[in-house]
Amino acid sequence: MYEIKAYVRETMAEHVIDGLAEVPGVTSIAVVPLSEFGHSTAGGGNHLAKVRMVKLEVDVADEASAWEVSGVIVEKARTQDGHPGDGKVLVSRLVRAIRIEDGVVDEEALSRPG
Repeated sequence: MYEIKAYVRETMAEHVIDGLAEVPGVTSIAVVPLSEFGHSTAGGGNHLAKVRMVKLEVDVADEASAWEVSGVIVEKARTQDGHPGDGKVLVSRLVRAIRIEDGVVDEEALSRPG
């Protein structure tokens, strides 16, 4: 089981979500608005500037799905030829998943119930 966290530009979030909706095994996507600050070299300085980003969280059952989800996020979140501040994708292994509604655990908990 894997968790994919992606920090993407707020303006690209819907585009990424539309792409993820087509990926088998993606049953839900958490979208978290952020107050993010990133390094900016605008104006000749190197300071932190506020950036409009969101965090997307997706949990999947297997490694192949994690690679596919990561690829879709990178493809859909990249602006033109890619620019600093387009974001990043982090992939982590999950130790346990429990669906609260019925107590189902692990990979089965990540699938649609019923």
